[in-house]
Amino acid sequence: MTSITNMKNLLLSSLLIIIGFCASPGTYAWGTKAHRVIGMIAEDRLTPAAQAAVNEILAGDDIVEATIWADRMRDAQDNPDFWRGYASNWHYVNIAPGEDYASSEKDPRGDAYMALQTFSAILLDEPVPSGPIKEGLELYFGQLDTKRMEVRQFALKFMLHLLGDLQQPLHSGYESDRGGNDVTLEWFGRSTNLHSIWDTLLLEQQDRSAEQIARRLNERIDHTPASDIRNMESSDPQVWMKESQRLLGRIYARHSRNKKLNDSYTAEFVPTVELQLVKGGLRTAYFLNSIFGGWPVGNQ
Repeated sequence: MTSITNMKNLLLSSLLIIIGFCASPGTYAWGTKAHRVIGMIAEDRLTPAAQAAVNEILAGDDIVEATIWADRMRDAQDNPDFWRGYASNWHYVNIAPGEDYASSEKDPRGDAYMALQTFSAILLDEPVPSGPIKEGLELYFGQLDTKRMEVRQFALKFMLHLLGDLQQPLHSGYESDRGGNDVTLEWFGRSTNLHSIWDTLLLEQQDRSAEQIARRLNERIDHTPASDIRNMESSDPQVWMKESQRLLGRIYARHSRNKKLNDSYTAEFVPTVELQLVKGGLRTAYFLNSIFGGWPVGNQ
């Protein structure tokens, strides 16, 4: 009996390992570590007014943990049709090669740019703009004006996530390959996809905690000229998308030459990932300071 029980436990453990190994983080956004790093960098740069407003809206939740809330809710049983079938489209934008966001075909259920604009309006206490994001929120909440605080908390948590997502180049990617999810590659001998590499694997390869990475990047920011900081803080998300489009040219050219990726790939692109994390932290702080701290959006 004991040997049979042990065999069952072994089979169950093996199955769980296989499931965990095969699950594709690329179907989600930046990995947890990347979002946490961005949140830590941003938190250090909030004005007192912005910090107080964020704390009030989050009602005791930690800003760093709030950056990953939108991903965690995808697996929630709370209205799964909304989280998986509607709001999942709000984590990215699709831009065809050679186009920009303005000229690209828009998702009828909304995208990250539309969501960011809508959440900004909610947090600024402005009228919620009509469109698919408002329709999705009404699907989730019902009448928005009767649940003001819940809607504001939702908007802030989702915004914190999107401000990170839009720094990941594949989140301004091509619909034809689902932002790199359909591009199969070999990563240190393991089969994966391009999106997963940029979401999690490049950063995980460093074997450092989010706290260690954030501390090192904060030190780098502290020694960066103020003019460079202002350039990176650009508050226009369409500028970020254009940056991603330029990066995609490098990324696709690189893996088209060699689909077996290893140390040479990390040496080339980990600095790019770290720069995107820096931008994500600075831009998140800038956005929140603009909304809550009295900084006019776009005041460079």
